[in-house]
Amino acid sequence: MNDVRSLLSEAVPQDLRTASRWPDAESDIARGRTLLKRRRRRFTLAGGTGLIAAGAVGALLLTGPLGSTTPAGQRTPLAAGSSTGGSAPVNIGVALVAYDAPQPKGYTLKTIPQGWEVASADNVALVLHKIGTPKGGSFVDKILIEGDLNAFPKSGDQAVEVNGAKGWFFGRKSAGYSVTLKFQTNQRRLVHTEPGKASASNPKLAKTRLNVMVQLPHSLNWNVKTMVKFASGITVADGAGGAVG
Repeated sequence: MNDVRSLLSEAVPQDLRTASRWPDAESDIARGRTLLKRRRRRFTLAGGTGLIAAGAVGALLLTGPLGSTTPAGQRTPLAAGSSTGGSAPVNIGVALVAYDAPQPKGYTLKTIPQGWEVASADNVALVLHKIGTPKGGSFVDKILIEGDLNAFPKSGDQAVEVNGAKGWFFGRKSAGYSVTLKFQTNQRRLVHTEPGKASASNPKLAKTRLNVMVQLPHSLNWNVKTMVKFASGITVADGAGGAVG
C-alpha cells in the first residue's frame, strides 16, 4: 500500500496536491488510476502524431528518384530521348549538320546526317552511310540520292515541296525498308525515247525533266519535314545525269 501511495503521490499534478492526507485509500487509488490513464492517453496521442509525421516525411523522401535531391514540387529535367510515365523511351532523329567535306560530283550537299559520310559518288548517284561502314555492299541502312529520268509520279503518300518544286513522299509500313522522296528539278537531259530499240547511228532522243529520288532508311527516324529539309540541300551539278527504267 505504501508503494501504491508513493506512486499515486507522484502521479498527482502539483496543482491537485493537498497538504493533508486523504483519509479514504480507495478514493486515492481511484483518483491515481484516473490520472495515470490521462497520462497514458496523452502519451499515446503524442506518439501517434510522431509516427504520422515520420511517415509523411518518408513519403516526401520517396517521391523523387532514388538518391534525388530535387526539391518537392519541382520536376527533374528529362534527358534527351527519355520519356515519362514509365513508357518506352522516345527515339530521337539523327541530327542534320552542315556538310563541310569535299563536295561529291553529280549531286552536292548542304547538310548531312551527323556521323555520316559519302560512301560513293558519280554523275548519276550519290550514296551516304554511317562513318565506319565498309564500302560497297547493299543499300540497306544507307541514303541513296539518284537522278531519275522516268515520268514523274502522278500521286504519292504525301505531297511535298522541295525548293519550290513539286515532290512526293512515299512511305513504307515495314521498318526494314527505306522511305522515298522524289522531287522535280528545272533541268532536262536527253533520253532515248525507245530504249530497247536505241540506234547508235540514229538515236531518237528527247529532252526529259530530271527528277531526283532520295531513299532514306528508317534508322534516321526523320519526319517528313526533316526529310524535305535534307532534300532541299541537294544540288544537281553540271553534268549530272539520271537513270531510266
